[in-house]
Amino acid sequence: MDKYGQLSPCAASALFGTRQLTIAGKQVGITGLDGAFAAVQARGLSGDAEIRTELMRRVTENNYVPPALADDYATAVLTEYKKATEKSHGLP
Repeated sequence: MDKYGQLSPCAASALFGTRQLTIAGKQVGITGLDGAFAAVQARGLSGDAEIRTELMRRVTENNYVPPALADDYATAVLTEYKKATEKSHGLP
């Protein structure tokens, strides 16, 4: 915390679970992404369309997604989800 009792951006990210993704060429912070990944994985969804829809439903609960960039967000979040789930299953 700084002298005003505010968290630094790094500390706030760690505390609130914000992850940075590149969306439409810009770095964007998304809150609750790890929780969304865990919840979607627990549901056992298999198709990309189902996973993508559920991820975006969860992401938009805690984050503003500009309508014009919704597809870019969905693509980036699904890509990150696949990376995370491959790591958790020990796949190369």
